[in-house]
Amino acid sequence: MIINPLTRPDMLQTFKKYILLLSLVGGVTVFSGCEEDDAPVPVERAPVTQVAQQLVEKSSLVARVFYDTTFQLHPGVEETDMHYLTADGYTNRAFILKVDLKQPGVSLFPATPYGGTSFAMQTIPDMVKYIDKAGRRVVAAVNSDFFNTSTGEPRSLVFINGKAVKTAIQAGGRGYFGVDKQGNPLIGNLETYDAQKDNLLHALGGHHRLLNNYQVVSQTDVSIEPRTAVGYTEDKVVYFVMIDGRRFDYANGSTIENMGRFLLALGAKEALNLDGGGSNTFLIKHPLADVWQVRNWSSDGKPRAVANGWTIVADLP
Repeated sequence: MIINPLTRPDMLQTFKKYILLLSLVGGVTVFSGCEEDDAPVPVERAPVTQVAQQLVEKSSLVARVFYDTTFQLHPGVEETDMHYLTADGYTNRAFILKVDLKQPGVSLFPATPYGGTSFAMQTIPDMVKYIDKAGRRVVAAVNSDFFNTSTGEPRSLVFINGKAVKTAIQAGGRGYFGVDKQGNPLIGNLETYDAQKDNLLHALGGHHRLLNNYQVVSQTDVSIEPRTAVGYTEDKVVYFVMIDGRRFDYANGSTIENMGRFLLALGAKEALNLDGGGSNTFLIKHPLADVWQVRNWSSDGKPRAVANGWTIVADLP
């Protein structure tokens, strides 16, 4: 008989302790000399990055930060990696891109299979090769919309360079994220599309609205999965957040609603849930070597072929 420890109250505490112990491997762990010899007492560690500090101070998502680091990919573009313990006792890994669209020469551009407009599927590392050209460097990229896994057709909107590639938005609360012709980030849905369409420069789809004017949107789906989301602040700073999952000793994932809380703690006003699960792909051009690097762990074991994604592009001299 197979026993699920999460259904046994007497085993759940032991299960969480095991996760915590595994999370601390490679770090510093202190064991107390009291009667509970099996209870690890980790050394307290204050977060060192602004992102981690904001999450600790402005949300109840993080119980402890094991590791956090931030480095610059390009002026105006930063990546933060964070290993932390959730408030309910599970280990997690988050990858956060901070993109300041006020920085000259920094912009967002849609990635599509083979750089075209036909529906297909391709991995994000292969898509960026069609965008990274002389005078234009892709410094980071993430996946975007949900899609038909047989045809590669995205579930929502596709706009590239002001031209509509796909205007049909699947029902069920699906939305889109994009930038207008003035360079401002935006989030829309079926109800706002008519008012926004003439001023759209780029747009790709997503699903659940996570934040609406600084308010966390409640969700009926409470599953914990690998997630990707995007949000933006009033001063044109865009955050892409990816949380790994489906591997209990490494990362467990997030609920949809907690992705909204995560982005709210970073200062986002509006946010949208993007495709997650095995589609999660967080790619950077490594600042210390001229190589592409997928930073996250894929639950598929390798990057999945997807319908589209977002690239962060830097203009070069």
